[in-house]
Amino acid sequence: KYGKSASDYLAEFQEASRAGYQNAAQIAELSLAAQGAGNLTSELADRFITAADRAYELGGSVAKLTEILDGSFSISGRNAISMAELAEAMSAAGEQTSQLGISADETAAVLGTIISGAHQSGAEASEAFESILLLIRQVADAGKGIDAESLTRYEEACSALNVSLKETRNGVTSLRDPMEVLKDLSEAYSKLNAGDTRKATLLDAAGSEMNADALEAVLENYSQYEEMLSQYARGAGSMAQKAAETADSWEGSLDRLSNTWTDTIGNIADSGAVITLVNGLNGLLSVVNSITDGL
Repeated sequence: KYGKSASDYLAEFQEASRAGYQNAAQIAELSLAAQGAGNLTSELADRFITAADRAYELGGSVAKLTEILDGSFSISGRNAISMAELAEAMSAAGEQTSQLGISADETAAVLGTIISGAHQSGAEASEAFESILLLIRQVADAGKGIDAESLTRYEEACSALNVSLKETRNGVTSLRDPMEVLKDLSEAYSKLNAGDTRKATLLDAAGSEMNADALEAVLENYSQYEEMLSQYARGAGSMAQKAAETADSWEGSLDRLSNTWTDTIGNIADSGAVITLVNGLNGLLSVVNSITDGL
């Protein structure tokens, strides 16, 4: 079905079982489909599935995991983005982005935008986006070099563009949705002249050069992000289609032939008729052996 060897399936089944999945057979097939469709290593495919399951608390639902994989493959295929890089980015960032209020489709689309626009690897894109989210959500993180001063600098840089990180509803002040903040920043950023110092101030407030490049990629390509969101939503069946194409390749076809041959040999070996025939021949030869021994 997926152009993979039987041993590949058994290895995936064992891995899913060890991970505690009760539906290990289905998870194994899902991993094989992802590997074939995106040319992913088994380790990366397994990590992507496990990370998504944990980040969005899917409880091992194959239907929901397939939806995430389909959406990601749809974005990858329509934007010439390496599925391996996108899978790497989502595996690394999924849990953090989920905790900061970003859904799976938003995560896939914004990471795709950063990988494409900033020409960053999956690992770089995930690290940069996590830092940007922490700044927007005003969360300090010593490991990423974000302290109280960093948070204040970023908030002030946004305020200079008339974009607030907070909103007040019914007398209660709270932080705004991160993607809404980025959308407002994108609109304000695009209206600034090339030499406007507010541009540089905002990018500098993002921290490292890698973070600045990622932020600029999102702000300058927000329409692309929205298009990727749409592509994600239309992605049903993307992975299965790509996996089928891979299964029809030389390698996939040869794997299927090998599996069929193994199955055929298994059928013969397990056949009661063959066993009866073999036993019959053995009995006949025993008689012949006794006669020839006497002669």
